[in-house]
Parts: sequence; structure tokens; C-alpha cells
Amino acid sequence: MYKLFTQAQATDLIGVVDPLLRELQDALKDVVRLRDERAALRPEGLRAQQVAAELAFVVGSAQLTKSQLDRLGVLVKDVEHGLVDFPSKLGAEVVYLCWEQGEDAVTHYHALNQEAGARQPLPGGLNDVGDLRLSA
Repeated sequence: MYKLFTQAQATDLIGVVDPLLRELQDALKDVVRLRDERAALRPEGLRAQQVAAELAFVVGSAQLTKSQLDRLGVLVKDVEHGLVDFPSKLGAEVVYLCWEQGEDAVTHYHALNQEAGARQPLPGGLNDVGDLRLSA
């Protein structure tokens, strides 16, 4: 089952999504830093083992954060650039409402088969929708 969001629901969820997305962004920076540090160390050294353990912890934490976002029903399209999609319905068409970190509200959408770069302004408020089973 997929949750479909109204524009208001998606906008209301920004306050929850944004901090989780920031956690993922921080984790991504830490992973890059730790991988670089590990690559510069002798594999058998104590510091290399410590870095490997820290890296495993950061990756595990990031996976838990991503799971939280998944449970909310949102799709993280680009962690680094802060792009998130909210499944929705515009008329009879299922679309993605798209939000970019830093925006105060969800005001754009794009078709399911398009990337966020093809986003368009919403024509108006969306009707309330509930969960909808989409066939594969």
C-alpha cells in the first residue's frame, strides 16, 4: 500500500522530514570522511579498526533514519540536494508532489516517470486522498 498525500499533508510533514533528511546528510558526510580516513590507514592498525567500527555505526544509523522516512511514505530522491517526493493524486493521475530542502511548503509536482527537474507548479489544492493500493 502506498500513502497518498494532499498538498497540505505533505507541507505539514516537512517539519518531520527535514530533520531526518539533515541526519542523512550529516551521515553521508561522515561516511565519506571515515572512508577517506580508513583508506589512508594501515588495515591492521588499531585506528583503522576504530574507524571501521565508527563507519559501521554511522551506516547503521543512516539506515534507521532512512527507514523512518520510508515508514512516513515519502521518497528521498537526492539526499545531498535535499529532494523528497510525496506520492499524491492530481485529478485521476498519480503524481509526486516534490519538495526541495529550504522550501517552506510543497508547491510543485511531477509525473511518476519524470525527474524532479521536470517539476511544475501545482494548479491548486489537492483533494483529500487515503491509502490506495497500486498494482505493480
